[in-house]
Amino acid sequence: MSADAPLFQIDGLTIDSIRADRRRRIVQDVSLCVAPGQIYGLVGESGSGKSVSMMASVGLATTGLAVQAGTVRFGGVVQQAVDQRGLKQNLSHGISLLFQNAKGALSPFLATGAQVGRVLDRQAIPRADREARISELFRVVGLNHADLGGKYPHQISGGQAQRVAMACALATDPKLLIADEPTTALDVTTEREMLRFLKRLCEDRGLAIILVAHNLSLVSEYCSGLSILHAGQVVEDGDLGAIFDEPLHPYTQGLIAAVPDVDEPHELIPIAGSVWGGSADIDRCRFSHRCPFAMPRCDAGIPTGIRTRGRNVHCVLYDEAAS
Repeated sequence: MSADAPLFQIDGLTIDSIRADRRRRIVQDVSLCVAPGQIYGLVGESGSGKSVSMMASVGLATTGLAVQAGTVRFGGVVQQAVDQRGLKQNLSHGISLLFQNAKGALSPFLATGAQVGRVLDRQAIPRADREARISELFRVVGLNHADLGGKYPHQISGGQAQRVAMACALATDPKLLIADEPTTALDVTTEREMLRFLKRLCEDRGLAIILVAHNLSLVSEYCSGLSILHAGQVVEDGDLGAIFDEPLHPYTQGLIAAVPDVDEPHELIPIAGSVWGGSADIDRCRFSHRCPFAMPRCDAGIPTGIRTRGRNVHCVLYDEAAS
């Protein structure tokens, strides 16, 4: 793989939800590209399809979901997204996951040191080297194995549990970490500490991170690339600085307008409606039922991605502005 090649790339990921006899398209043609050592943000409201897309991209689509199309490239190897079993193998060959509820992800029946040890068992680490490796992983995430290794998840704080989960994720020496809203259960101070820690991992280890979030202020500080997702469709993606300096899609504009700014106070304007408040029809812009600029042609088809002003935007307002 060349230095300029992406580490992880999703193209055209499409997923249906199947319940009883009803089929519904919940993710439509999602694509993103992450470079080695990059922190990439995936942002959208709850229910927009962020977690579903990420889980399917690593072979963890849950029961009731059917991957219809798309490819996933990791480390130079391209796999079909419908091959969930094949994609799942990447979890032991360079991809790790960090979930938002660390205490829920950790087993309540194992001490924290044993949780990390169980991951090392799957990595075939010799038993003689295991304790030293566990202690080293605890040290990397800012914990003392002697103090916490014998404690159970219910005996430690939320921030400590998240760091133990991070130690488990790092035990596989991953090249990519998918962090699915990893700070949701943390207080503000611990949240910032965790994100600064993730940034240091990128700088020190060249680790790439996909940061799944609904908090735009967080990704603005730590990410260099960004995809905005609404109702299973990417509406704008590209360089984070360009998007924040000049948001183009009406949904992106609405998200940024709803973020408080203590340096430049402004009226917070909520986005009308809800993510899935409109028709479930896939052959249209799914933001049209909430958009202040909606016009008849918004419902005539799915907007194509237009490259303009340093990013891709999926909106008919920019049909004639493409450069």
